Amino acid sequence: MTPRTGNKPAFRNRKFFSPVMIGLCLCGCVYAGESANEATEKESELESIRYLIKNVQGNIKEAQGESELLQKELKENEIAAADALLILGDIEQQIKTGGNHLLDLGKKKDIYQDSLAREREHLVYQIRSAYKIGRNDYLKLLFNQEDPALVGRVLTYYDYQNRTRVNRMNEIARQLAALDQIEQTIRHEAETLQQLKNRQTEIIDQFNTSRTSRKEIIERLHFYIEEQGLQLSLLQENERELERLLLQLRDEKTDTIEIYEDIPPFNSLKGKLKWPVPGQITKRFGSTKKGGKLRWQGVIVSTDTGTDVHAVGSGKVVFADWFRNLGLLIILDHGDGYMSLYGHNQSLAKNTGDWVLAEEMIASVGDSGGQTLPGLYFEIRKEGTPLDPSLWCQDIARR
Repeated sequence: MTPRTGNKPAFRNRKFFSPVMIGLCLCGCVYAGESANEATEKESELESIRYLIKNVQGNIKEAQGESELLQKELKENEIAAADALLILGDIEQQIKTGGNHLLDLGKKKDIYQDSLAREREHLVYQIRSAYKIGRNDYLKLLFNQEDPALVGRVLTYYDYQNRTRVNRMNEIARQLAALDQIEQTIRHEAETLQQLKNRQTEIIDQFNTSRTSRKEIIERLHFYIEEQGLQLSLLQENERELERLLLQLRDEKTDTIEIYEDIPPFNSLKGKLKWPVPGQITKRFGSTKKGGKLRWQGVIVSTDTGTDVHAVGSGKVVFADWFRNLGLLIILDHGDGYMSLYGHNQSLAKNTGDWVLAEEMIASVGDSGGQTLPGLYFEIRKEGTPLDPSLWCQDIARR
């Protein structure tokens, strides 16, 4: 900046320093001293305010860091719980199959035992008959030369009886071996079944422990959020994270609904879709969230834990994993820019890349994502823009 030029100010000329001027200068010096003191005080106050701001920012950053750690801990906990449920479901199916197999083996054992009893009765009868005829009668008949033809027929009969007895004894031996094998199989199946039941008990205990730990995590998380006033900022960050995910999925998508034949375009189904679960809508699209500054971009349908979640339309699973705030989340791409989102699930029945048909079961209702009550979070979007699900789905009571 160019310095100012021109005549020097008049007060710099010495001839103007009269007694009056000196007095005025002295007064000015006193006033200047007071202004300097006040400025020092203001600067001190400003420094204090800056320190408080820095301290608050540090607390907020620390709380956000703690919140992130708790979110990570919650994610690990809920994924472990979901895995435990899947294992438990598999074990329960094995127990059911093993129990049915044991019942079949038991019936088969009864059949063999009944058959074995009959064979033994026949063998006893034959032995008694042979005993009544006696060896002496057999020898008498053998040396009887009066009727050779009769002797031949009787010998044939005796030979038949002997072979029948031998066959029955062999059959009894075979059935005894088969029965012994069945009994060994039953013992083995029973042991396996007991091991499965023991494993089932372990998994249930692990799941219950996980749920208890999850409750503690959620309480700590809510404490930090409310204590530090992070609710609004976290809600905003959650929305930004979801927006980023959907943008990424739109960029990555390739073919979608074209794989299916005779399936109407998703946009032609407006007002005709069935809700993914039965229940009561407790959070409606467009209603304000806690704090009043953000609005719901989907709906929450309250229903029982474990309720089957159905796809509202045919499409491809483009995301099936745990996601911040929404817990176990599954996203379907229906083509033409349409997507549907299903959050807070207890477990997921599909994997990324799977194709599903309308009304196919894709998940089960839960409270993942740090929720305290079970329910499904459901969204429909077009090119990332949230749409009101109630305009697309029929009366919720119809499912």
